[in-house]
Amino acid sequence: MIRYLILVLLPFIWFTAESQITLNGRVVNASGKPLPQAKIQALYLPLEAYTNSYGVFELGGLPSGHVEIKVTCPGYAFVTLKVNLKNAINTLTIKLEEELLPVLSPLYEELNHYREKVFVVTDKPYYYPGEVIWLKAFLNYADLSKRDSLSRVVYVELLDFNSQRKIRQVLSLDSGRLAGSILLPDELPAGNYVMRAYTRFMYNFGEDQFFYKSIPVLNNSARAFAFSESQLPQTNFDEVKTMREAYGLRQQVDITFPNLPEGTYTLSVTDMNQVAAIPELELSKSWAFEPGILKTPPVGIDQIVEKGVRFTGKFVSEFKTGKQVTLSLFKQDMSEVLEFVTDEKGWFQVNGLKFYDSVTFFYKATRGKKSNDFYGRIEIATEKEPAPDLVVPGFWFKTETATNPQRMLADYLAPPEVKMLQEVEVRASRIESSQYKGIRGGADKIVKAENLLNFGNLLLSLQGKIPGLTINCNTSPCEVRFSRAAAGSINSSTEPLVLINDTPVGGSAGTILQNLDINMVERIEVSRRMNVLYGDQGRNGIIAVYLKEGFTRFSKPEEATPSFELMGFNKPFTFISPDYANANQDNSVSDYRSTLYWNPELKKNADAYRCSFFTADIPGRYRIRLQGITHQNQPVYLETTLTVTN
Repeated sequence: MIRYLILVLLPFIWFTAESQITLNGRVVNASGKPLPQAKIQALYLPLEAYTNSYGVFELGGLPSGHVEIKVTCPGYAFVTLKVNLKNAINTLTIKLEEELLPVLSPLYEELNHYREKVFVVTDKPYYYPGEVIWLKAFLNYADLSKRDSLSRVVYVELLDFNSQRKIRQVLSLDSGRLAGSILLPDELPAGNYVMRAYTRFMYNFGEDQFFYKSIPVLNNSARAFAFSESQLPQTNFDEVKTMREAYGLRQQVDITFPNLPEGTYTLSVTDMNQVAAIPELELSKSWAFEPGILKTPPVGIDQIVEKGVRFTGKFVSEFKTGKQVTLSLFKQDMSEVLEFVTDEKGWFQVNGLKFYDSVTFFYKATRGKKSNDFYGRIEIATEKEPAPDLVVPGFWFKTETATNPQRMLADYLAPPEVKMLQEVEVRASRIESSQYKGIRGGADKIVKAENLLNFGNLLLSLQGKIPGLTINCNTSPCEVRFSRAAAGSINSSTEPLVLINDTPVGGSAGTILQNLDINMVERIEVSRRMNVLYGDQGRNGIIAVYLKEGFTRFSKPEEATPSFELMGFNKPFTFISPDYANANQDNSVSDYRSTLYWNPELKKNADAYRCSFFTADIPGRYRIRLQGITHQNQPVYLETTLTVTN
């Protein structure tokens, strides 16, 4: 069950914890001439300023201590400066050199069209230990027509003040969008963290092209000061419609966005009593590529586009040397089988898998196409990545310290039917009879494993045991079909569907059966006829293999089937909020949600985008923020507030 943290409204004693610093300065060219409209940005913070006609700027609200400043101006090479701000007011003169862009080679010029850019939207500007960061990532592309040719994997990391990775997630990207969630550990130290998001392919263009955003984590006894509304994005009531001006406690709120163009949008609603309104990086300001970036050369071309879970491995023989072999990999549930040949040194790479959490892969290597001698082992290579080196700043907002904690655990967000039980240990004896029912519609032939000659793999053991089954291993992979299917169309497969424990397995029937050790098999059921109960897949017959119970579990480790474990994508949580219109909702639990509503994929209903949620138990104002991208690739930001009364 997901744990949520909620605010407890109790008397507080406050004192100011941070002071803010102002940086003044001038930006000039090499000859000392002032540069107007130069942009000065505090990296990882939502703070920026522009120079006036005299090249003068004032950047306020900076935290004391070490901060990294980036200065850009059209026609000039950007610079980054690491400064240590100690006094209330600091002055700085920054000199920019004219940008001399090299003539790009045709390869580099083409590669620049494949640039990607990530932006991550979060539900809140800051968090407490134990809370969930709800996030949505959008990818922009230098050439939108190449979007389907690019990355399907995004890495999201949380880095501490020492640039150490505290949390890392691998998220699946679909059509340039993804939704995710990060559970902050209860023991996570308070401080400012930096969220970093990138694709592997983006390494070709330098780590400065990654997405960076400060994620403050406050101590449980700390509370943030809200900024004045003049320092925040202006509210837009014309673009956001509600049924009434004010709502009561635990009432349903319906929101409509009547003029929102077609696109992909994310919506968050937060309680301003608990989540102070402070500036954040906005999608609308950071969506476009920086001017001139498409004219600069990549830093390298050694990182490939990831189409899914990717890993690199090496086959090592009994002599501890790499060797070229035919390698077969199959998932523990036998839902996917891969077969390929390693290079002459035993190296291989798999790209494009999609699975969540950890999965065990079993493998077998053969010395030749017709050999049944399985041997050797696989060594999975560790990806080498440069360690991040960031100047993580402090908070850009003031906080107060209270005598009482700001958050406590709440269980009400679990579904009503969920009951928290004590942990128990369950033991059971093996059931000798198969737990699987068999082929739907009945089998034409059932063959038990003890009635087969043991040739090591199942494919060769089936020779001559099933009437009408033809096995031809003069081709690679071996061809398997029933004689009835030989007259099928030359443009369609004549191979039967292979089931393992009632689960259809994709891939060549010959490869699947050849990779199965007959010692793991309990029985084989066969249906030679067209089986409409399996749809089009059953047109050429069915070969159903049923494995012995616990075939992957052996009493002696040295007898275990060779395997390795891989981590797949992180599966995001599902945001749950109470439904007070539901009679099963437990209304006796206090409702102090800080995030009232989070929808990473707002849907269009009828002629407009709409959503609904219930208010909580604290009167005050709710902050409603919508961010997203239109189908014309234009960023959108809308913000308004909602009043809740007793």
